[in-house]
Amino acid sequence: MMLQSPFVVVREAIDVVLRRLQCLPSSDTTEQLHAWLDECSQEFEHWSVSPPTDREAEMLMKCVLELHVEVTKLERLALVAIVRGSVATVNFSAG
Repeated sequence: MMLQSPFVVVREAIDVVLRRLQCLPSSDTTEQLHAWLDECSQEFEHWSVSPPTDREAEMLMKCVLELHVEVTKLERLALVAIVRGSVATVNFSAG
């Protein structure tokens, strides 16, 4: 397994969150998460001008991890809503 620099890992993690967030229906929560992700991306872009301290890098990585967790929660809620909607449709059709 090849080790990657923290810069590459953070960039890829931000990209993954963005792709997953774009797949969710638009809502106030997704808009807030997009804004939060934009802040993380801007912070990351500053790294190319001025490398972060260890603490700054750690803080940004934690921020991106929190975003992953929040997006995962929304994905689960969306899946539950879809399943419940399917069950309601099946029950309605059978009734």
